[in-house]
Amino acid sequence: INAEYGGDERDMLYAKFNQLQKEQSESHIARVELIGREVEDIRAVQANTLSRLQQLKRKHAELTHRVLQVMVDVEVQRKAGFSLQPEEEHLRVQLEGIQQELNAPNQFKGRLSEMLSLIRMQSINETNINNANSVESGVLAGVHSHLSRQQDGISHLLNIIQDDLEYLTIIKQGVTDKQSTVVV
Repeated sequence: INAEYGGDERDMLYAKFNQLQKEQSESHIARVELIGREVEDIRAVQANTLSRLQQLKRKHAELTHRVLQVMVDVEVQRKAGFSLQPEEEHLRVQLEGIQQELNAPNQFKGRLSEMLSLIRMQSINETNINNANSVESGVLAGVHSHLSRQQDGISHLLNIIQDDLEYLTIIKQGVTDKQSTVVV
């Protein structure tokens, strides 16, 4: 390059190169910012869509329940004035028996109350455990930097020990060589 171009031309080429590189960097930064804004817009649309989906699911469940209630009312109106059929009477007797079992104070209600209190206690314990295990990010960063410094110190000590071992090996060889020359 020095042979083809003089000092001024070379400086102009470097200046032009730096200018083009700066323009390219600025265009890349602008494009990244534009993509970032588009991603944020897409995330907002996704959040709105998920919210709308949940709302529609809830409305669907409500309408399904309402249709079921209307079907029950229609069936009741259709069967009004007729006597119960034998299978309906059998089903009524079974349901009444189940209701009596559920209403017995020492049976299911007691067990249900006991289970409910156990679930509440577990929920409280999990909340306490989650609060106890949560660590502030500043504390976590401090611990991380401290451990990093310790690791750096240990690696430095290992390097020193390895160097010392090499020196000891050299010294040992020197002593062995000296002893072999004295013995001869």
